[in-house]
Amino acid sequence: MKEPVFGIYIRGVKYNAVVSPSMMKTILSVKSAAPHNQVLDQALQNVFGDRGLIRNLDLDRYQGVSDKASTILNEEAFVTEASSAITRLVQRDMPNLVSFCRSIVDQYPWERGISGVEVPDEGDQKVCEANLFALVSNFIGHVSSAFLMGEAFVENFPNLSEDLGRLDDCFATLFVGTPRWAPHPAASAGHAASDRLRHIFSIFHRAFTAWDDGIDPGIELRDLEDVSELFKDRMRTFRKLELSPGASAAGHLSLYYDLIEHTTKITFWTITHLFAEPSLLDQVRKEIAPYMVASRPTREETGFPFDEPPRLSLNIEKALTSCPLFKACYCETVRLHSAGISFKKLGSDVILSESAEEAAHGLTEPRTYKIAKGEYILVPHGAYYHDARYFSNPEQYDPLRFLVTDPATGKQRADLSILAPFADGLYGSTDNGFTERAILTFTAGIVVLWDIEPTIGKFLSVPGHKTSWGAFRPTKELRVKMKLRV
Repeated sequence: MKEPVFGIYIRGVKYNAVVSPSMMKTILSVKSAAPHNQVLDQALQNVFGDRGLIRNLDLDRYQGVSDKASTILNEEAFVTEASSAITRLVQRDMPNLVSFCRSIVDQYPWERGISGVEVPDEGDQKVCEANLFALVSNFIGHVSSAFLMGEAFVENFPNLSEDLGRLDDCFATLFVGTPRWAPHPAASAGHAASDRLRHIFSIFHRAFTAWDDGIDPGIELRDLEDVSELFKDRMRTFRKLELSPGASAAGHLSLYYDLIEHTTKITFWTITHLFAEPSLLDQVRKEIAPYMVASRPTREETGFPFDEPPRLSLNIEKALTSCPLFKACYCETVRLHSAGISFKKLGSDVILSESAEEAAHGLTEPRTYKIAKGEYILVPHGAYYHDARYFSNPEQYDPLRFLVTDPATGKQRADLSILAPFADGLYGSTDNGFTERAILTFTAGIVVLWDIEPTIGKFLSVPGHKTSWGAFRPTKELRVKMKLRV
């Protein structure tokens, strides 16, 4: 397809697909004709089980009450608090990403179930096997939940991450409106996972409401002080809007899903590429070494007749400004593995014109298109990210494409703006400070503390793509061997 604007039909509705970078920026800046986020509304209905109570709220009845989730996510105070909390949790838990315990009873919650952690009966007892994507997903889900929802939440609902993964695996099938009775395995599995997750968030909302009123919510969920301000504000807002715990659950689940699943998938792809390319991994480890440190006191230092657990120290803010290659790896992962799509219904007529740089690709002059008010727009960001006119060898993982040199200082930095405009998540842009810092923190913890190699072969093999929301899932699991580096 050579045209920068073309029409496609989805379920009988015509969409104008825009794939030119300059046109994408223009069209996404135009006011929408719809008062709500259309993608979020459709996801709330088809994926998260909202029966219309959230989507059809009459906000005129509730003056001064609004859902501020998207705003809070970009506030500096929240990003700082979130980064500090997640860093602290990763430093605490990353040494136990795998515990080397044979008994499920002795393993951590993220090691159980589909993570498939196994310690060999013979040979090196400091090496274990695991399913990498499942393990990373469960670990990130556990740590992120501890920050977002509090420790009581993860203690009482330890298997939630697996259902969240099932929902993500089935997202595309559910999003288009596939009913639960359809003869499709993703329909039944996805709807069942959504039901179970909504039930959990309904219970939690009810407990938080009681706790907020000074009423004992029960011993399991008694201490909710450490719930993040993001979710405290959201639960209080839904209460002011007179939504019941059951009606609120779809809204809580959609935000929780949007924050965790994108982080999980981009982290997985980043570490997979790093461990698939040993020379790149060595360069990144060397670059971040001054700011990301794994250590273990010796028996002589501690005076104990046994080894102390490893210790991890992460300075993510310093790494953001001093480690351009590390950040460039994140940028390249976003480019190569994002599946973001933005939708819009135009609130006014729009005239789109190519930039001179875009027209230089085999044309004599820029092309111009007029799209009328009320028409639907679809922006497939991945089509731009994989276009050889803008990214040489687009299927190749090459972080160096994001490194630029400051002419004044001669210093290199990673330029994420090359990927603009960014896809919308369900709650604002996927390019936000919270997500970036979380992904880099999880990635750094694994890279600094762990060695990972495949159970068969010498280097990890990067799997193919399976369509999902925001970022692709891997088409297959990676069975790996893991051991601590210290």
